[in-house]
Amino acid sequence: MDDLYTIPSMAVRRPGGCGVPASRTKLDHLFPPLSATGIPMGGVGTGSITRSSDGQFSRWTQKGGGIRQFSMPATGFLLRVHRPGESPEARALQPAPGSGELASFDFEPAAPEWGGLFPFAWHRHAPVRDVEAECLSFSPVIPGDLSSSTLPIAIFRWRLTNRGNVPADVSLALTFANLNGWFGDFGEGRPGRVSAGCYNHSMATGNFAGVILDRRRTSDCPPEGTGQWAIAVAAEGATHSETVCFDGTGGGGEFWEPFQRMGDAPDLGSGWLTESGFRETSPAHPAAGVSGRMRIQPGKSMRATAVLAWDLPVIQFGQGRRWFRYYTDQFGRDGRNARRLVELALQFARRWEERIAAWHGEVADEFGSEPHRAGMAINEAYFLVGGMSVLTSGEGASDGRSRFGIIECPEYALYNTLDLWVYAEEAVSRFFPELAAGVADDYIAHLRAPDSAMRRHRWHGTLFPVSRAGAAAHDVGGPGEDPFETVNSYTYRNPIDWKDLNCYLVLCILQTGLRIGGDWRRARFGAVRELIDHLQQYDRDGDGLIENEGIPDQTFDNVPMLGPSSYCGGFWVAALLAAASMAREAGQTGLANSWAKQARRASVILHERLFDGACYRVDTDGPLSGACFIGQLTGPFLARRLGLGDVVPEAAARSALGTIYETNFLDAGGGEGAVSIARIPSSAVASLPHQDDTSFQTSEIQPGFNFSLAAQLDSWGLVTESDTLRRALRRELYERRNLVYQTPAAFDRGELTCRAIMNMRPLSVWWMS
Repeated sequence: MDDLYTIPSMAVRRPGGCGVPASRTKLDHLFPPLSATGIPMGGVGTGSITRSSDGQFSRWTQKGGGIRQFSMPATGFLLRVHRPGESPEARALQPAPGSGELASFDFEPAAPEWGGLFPFAWHRHAPVRDVEAECLSFSPVIPGDLSSSTLPIAIFRWRLTNRGNVPADVSLALTFANLNGWFGDFGEGRPGRVSAGCYNHSMATGNFAGVILDRRRTSDCPPEGTGQWAIAVAAEGATHSETVCFDGTGGGGEFWEPFQRMGDAPDLGSGWLTESGFRETSPAHPAAGVSGRMRIQPGKSMRATAVLAWDLPVIQFGQGRRWFRYYTDQFGRDGRNARRLVELALQFARRWEERIAAWHGEVADEFGSEPHRAGMAINEAYFLVGGMSVLTSGEGASDGRSRFGIIECPEYALYNTLDLWVYAEEAVSRFFPELAAGVADDYIAHLRAPDSAMRRHRWHGTLFPVSRAGAAAHDVGGPGEDPFETVNSYTYRNPIDWKDLNCYLVLCILQTGLRIGGDWRRARFGAVRELIDHLQQYDRDGDGLIENEGIPDQTFDNVPMLGPSSYCGGFWVAALLAAASMAREAGQTGLANSWAKQARRASVILHERLFDGACYRVDTDGPLSGACFIGQLTGPFLARRLGLGDVVPEAAARSALGTIYETNFLDAGGGEGAVSIARIPSSAVASLPHQDDTSFQTSEIQPGFNFSLAAQLDSWGLVTESDTLRRALRRELYERRNLVYQTPAAFDRGELTCRAIMNMRPLSVWWMS
């Protein structure tokens, strides 16, 4: 297993751990990018924890639909080395805190060397007395294995090497604060004090050192954010020890001094039960520590495995509906199963490592092992864990189905936003097709259950219904409301009249169905028919092609389109072809022929009215008509990818893509990435609805659409251009801007500014051939 401690070439790798932090624009005010990035640990839908490249635990998504960003010195690793005849040296493997917490500890003076290839992360810390400490950390997120991929555990596999000339006694410890009660609301930073009723207790095992961090309950079903946390350390031939409780917000001397002197976690007794305290005085915060001490001979290495597990079984959204997390189907719902999770992790850690490494190899074989190909695709899969994902048990649901959701991004807190989901669906259906199928079924259910309650338009103040029969929802709800039950939490525009959403859903049903099977597709054909029939009303002139209405009525909700548009028109033709394919499969031959005929007629109109000899115009009649638009061929690309044939002539497509590459990427984008819309007439700027920031969705570089563009370039044979674009995106996101594992909706050319980090759409990187 030694090779797993070597950072592969396709991983993102950074000496010093940090890199350049990206600044934020006024549109990214809630969650600035971390100056030290990191891979989120945990399972799909379990809530995630990020151990940053500098060694701190720094970002937390245990709250359903919530995210907190904070560090706490009492959560981290410690290394202690003692050689005969010398005084011992100990170090906390994270930077010193800015507060006075744990003032007795000695912290690491410099960030470690760090690398990442999701879900693996590597930390290589500076030697302590010639003892090297390397850590491979991961959670068992393994495509095709939903059971393992939904476990709330993080595993840290340490290799400790004695480079000195004499034996060394080496201790590795993990400390962690009791965080029960900290993830039950939508707060964004670190809570002010420990919750009442918290206490710690030993696992009482001879095989490893382990402590449970618990909290008293008033019922068998705990509230959200309460359950058990657990930490453990195991090393063959080691002396294991544990500290059940010390004050994680105090000076830390009661733990640090005996640990530094003796190399064991000191026995400080059974600890205490936290009280609510006085308003002006915070109670002591119970933290625990586990340690393994081993003798390492010169030139030799020994290994230790640390585990962090959390059993927080309940999700509760803003209006009070409670769901159980998916993993509770295996582990129970009382929040008292942390020990079982730890024991499972210790038993299967090596096997999971091997399976993850095998998956990495499969992707490299399929996409190419270069960092800007397989490496970037694998790393963008972080969003399935770090994207505030939820996955519920089916228990308690009226239809018995589980619910899966990933957030658009923290700035735009909406689950499974359909105009982003169509770009992300490829990755999810590839890894876990049953989750993608569930998302399609959620949208279908609401297609047939309109909600007549009224929403208020964010800009105009006008009212519109929550949802309408036949119109696909924009999203399945926001975490502050009642997601999966109440849809369309988006009110920035009126999404009911959007022209692309129904098209997306038809294409997603086909794509997911190709992985699930023909019976699944046929069972959903009725919904496909409703989606197509609903959109027919927007073919105002009867030429077979739908028209936009001069407002932002599609995913570019700051870009007005009027008349036939290349974006919506292309998706419409692709959806007609997909629907015709499914109609034929369902035995509806007449309908299939009718839709296929309309698609052929609409394709001709699309080309005749929008192709200007070089590229496809934004639309026929809008103020941005003559601009060069990054998304003009996305619909035709998906039709090609799904085997539905060509929507536009091949020569025209190659011309259009070459124009986008030259105009949007090389010229307007400066080779950093392709801007969304180039060559905007100066007279058209005043027509943009978002006058506070006219670069919004126009001159900014949106990674999700750029990854889509790269796939389109590949599809039509412009492979050199695609490769150049992918290399540029990796350089800007991973190397220059430090946005790996927090990929934004957009960044700006020439400036270290970005918008809406941790965005769903960049999962489109999996559109790769």
